Amino acid sequence: MQNQTNPQPEKEQHFNLCKQLQEALKPFLYVKIVKKNEILLSEGDTCKNIYFVRTGAIKQYYLSDGKEFIQNFYFEGNMACHFNSFLTQTTSSSYLEVLEGSELWILSYHNFQKISEASPKFHQEIAVCMARMNSLRINLLLLSDAMLRYQKFLEEEAGLLQKVPQYMIASYLGMTPETLSRIRKKLSNNAA
Repeated sequence: MQNQTNPQPEKEQHFNLCKQLQEALKPFLYVKIVKKNEILLSEGDTCKNIYFVRTGAIKQYYLSDGKEFIQNFYFEGNMACHFNSFLTQTTSSSYLEVLEGSELWILSYHNFQKISEASPKFHQEIAVCMARMNSLRINLLLLSDAMLRYQKFLEEEAGLLQKVPQYMIASYLGMTPETLSRIRKKLSNNAA
């Protein structure tokens, strides 16, 4: 069962937005409690919402020949969205799926437009957050050596190791589970 209410002001989350914009957003957000494996967006649909992850986790992925390829993970404090689909209101090339029971604060495209018209600063700050998230992901994938990608991942996102299965981490890093296993073994042997 889904619960939709206004966000509670006593529980602050930053979502990479300045405090003033967080306060301005509150009247435009609604809360949704979602269960594990719930699909928020399917390939071919238009993304109508930005999901601010209050608690829980979301994965973004696409399917090719029936195989899942992880594009991104979103955890507490992140904005989850297929940004191109949302901003252009065109169809999505990927899925958004809930990894665990989650509480999401949701900003609809309609409310996004209203706020953007009233405050160009808001639109600019959201765009900067989106660009920063995409840039970090692209930079990780551009590291051509699988070992370097995994080491960078350990430096910046080691918390994922406890939250998602190894096969998803391998997909996120653009390698097979077997390659990831070999890299982990090699690093473990080097540390010993």
